[in-house]
Amino acid sequence: MTNDRKNITQPADWWVAFEAAAESEGVSLAEWIGACCVANIPKDVAAKLTERGTRGRPPSGKPKSH
Repeated sequence: MTNDRKNITQPADWWVAFEAAAESEGVSLAEWIGACCVANIPKDVAAKLTERGTRGRPPSGKPKSH
């Protein structure tokens, strides 16, 4: 599965409120926005969506060398 990056423009005070809400729920802003969007589409459409992937790449199992 691949993810698409989108540029979303909202007023600055909206972003502050969005970020605070996401933080209070213990999720990333992207995850919070996604959940809000899914909550506002028809349930039959939402039921057919793929599972949300995790953040970033999965661990490779190899320790990073610095």
